[in-house]
Amino acid sequence: MTRPTTNFLGLLLGLASMTFSVAQAADVPAGGKSVLSADVTTALELAGAQKQLGSAQAIDVTGVPFSKAIRITTTTAPRNEWDVQVVALTAGDVKDGDVCLARFWMRCADSMTGEGFTTFVFEESGGEYRKAKEFRIGANKDWTEVNVPFVARRDFAAGKAHVAFRAGFERQTIEIGGVEVLNFGPTAVKVDALPRTSITYAGREPDAPWRAEAQARIEKYRKGELTIRVTDASGKPVEGATVRARLVRHAFKFGTCVTAELLTSDSPDAIKYRDFVEKHCNYAVFENDMKWPAMIDGVSPKTDQALAWLLERGIEVRGHNLHWPSWQWTPKPIAAYKDNPAELRRVCANRVTSAVSHFRGKLACWDVVNEVYSNHDLIDVLGGRDVLIDWFKLAHEADPNCRLVLNDFGILEGGRSSVHRQEFYDTIKWLKDSGAPIGGIGMQSHFGTALPDPQQLVRVLDQFDALGLPIESTELSINLDDRDRALQADYVRDYVTTLFSHPRVRGIMLWGFWEKRHWRPQAALFAADWSIRPHGQAWLDLIEKSWTTDASAQTDSSGSTTVRGFCGEYEITVTVDGKSQTVRATLGREGATSNVTAG
Repeated sequence: MTRPTTNFLGLLLGLASMTFSVAQAADVPAGGKSVLSADVTTALELAGAQKQLGSAQAIDVTGVPFSKAIRITTTTAPRNEWDVQVVALTAGDVKDGDVCLARFWMRCADSMTGEGFTTFVFEESGGEYRKAKEFRIGANKDWTEVNVPFVARRDFAAGKAHVAFRAGFERQTIEIGGVEVLNFGPTAVKVDALPRTSITYAGREPDAPWRAEAQARIEKYRKGELTIRVTDASGKPVEGATVRARLVRHAFKFGTCVTAELLTSDSPDAIKYRDFVEKHCNYAVFENDMKWPAMIDGVSPKTDQALAWLLERGIEVRGHNLHWPSWQWTPKPIAAYKDNPAELRRVCANRVTSAVSHFRGKLACWDVVNEVYSNHDLIDVLGGRDVLIDWFKLAHEADPNCRLVLNDFGILEGGRSSVHRQEFYDTIKWLKDSGAPIGGIGMQSHFGTALPDPQQLVRVLDQFDALGLPIESTELSINLDDRDRALQADYVRDYVTTLFSHPRVRGIMLWGFWEKRHWRPQAALFAADWSIRPHGQAWLDLIEKSWTTDASAQTDSSGSTTVRGFCGEYEITVTVDGKSQTVRATLGREGATSNVTAG
């Protein structure tokens, strides 16, 4: 899913469960030049695809270090948080490498919960809306000062960028004032020297009750009893045989998106890239190589070569995606059929059949449709959502053994109302009831400053559990900067633990792991120089230390011993009279027995 706009939709309750540690800002260093006009607060204008659902007006305020604020009211939650926002163009340049500080005050005048929310964004004012910073924050009825330092990673010319305050959440009225963005240039001050508003999340504390509950679920749902029976050549039980049972591959899927380019080249970075995938992943998906634009002229030989490399190593592979049904994410030539539904239907059907047929028998599953809630241009031309059933059936005909998935964002992520999440649920249920061969639920899981607490994650998973389909976290990224590395590591630990503990979840897929090939570089497990970041270590520690099994035991008088371990593939080594032999076994929740003949 690589896209220029953010994708932090989800539940208002999830966002409300976050805890923001907000204090009065420290003094700001001298020398910052404003990149906004002097009257920016009153210059902010209502914008967004559904701006009719909101209103904005300048108001007079007292008791704070400014006299004007803008009051933004959202009457009904729009489809996306950016569909109701206020924006103002910049008046000064920001260059690549410049250290900046965004400052503003906000309060909630009215909402259903007493809290109101906004996402501050500094971004291009057109094109791909590439961003320098985005930061979500909540406030109650009291004025709250917010400081957001950032380093620009590209040039933003005056008048070609804007600040935005997104307001497309559940019904609320918020007020924002004292807005400024100061540019300190590349060297005058370090970003760490600037004041900042910090964040955390509920349940982060070491003794939070949810942790014991999660561990109990892990013990119940992620482990099984592995019995090893050892006999001699005549079938007689061997007592006192030494048995070692070692987990070599998890049953649960831990993986990452990959690029064919790095899986098929021999540069030093490519070698390190492949090494991580081979050593630490049992699951993979191509970030872009299997999308329709990449395959408009056929499948690249590099994609086939990279897929073969993965399969040779026993790494299960997802297909992503058959349709991302908006003109923006569809190959440019397809737009020629906007006014020709019959031909559009034909080429869309051919896309499904040809792609699935090419990879038949090689992929574990396909994302048949991606982000249908926000991307439905093709569906609208084709007469509505019934075409989804057609696409699922075509994919099933092309590869009956491939699981077929609906994938979307904003389901687990903290954010606005439950509208998006409920429509996703209803669409999946409708597909099932309509006879579409849907076999899984994909929840993308891109997080920024909105970090829903683990108990909220469980509530969402429990809702979708009722659909009876396996759930995957398909595109995990936690996008926090250098000063939030400890928070980032804690949230990786707690998010992954929560999902691993839920019986309906079958896998977690990182959306990249190396900074130089990551759509959100700060979210990568490894920095550009391949040094591991704290959240990368947290990821590996869970998978390869906390959740591994390497047990030794001796057989009893019946020639048997039992080991309780994490589900997956095992290497079992039996030693009798100094002679060893090794066999393989697969352990599931229901348990397994491995019979070994010594000698």
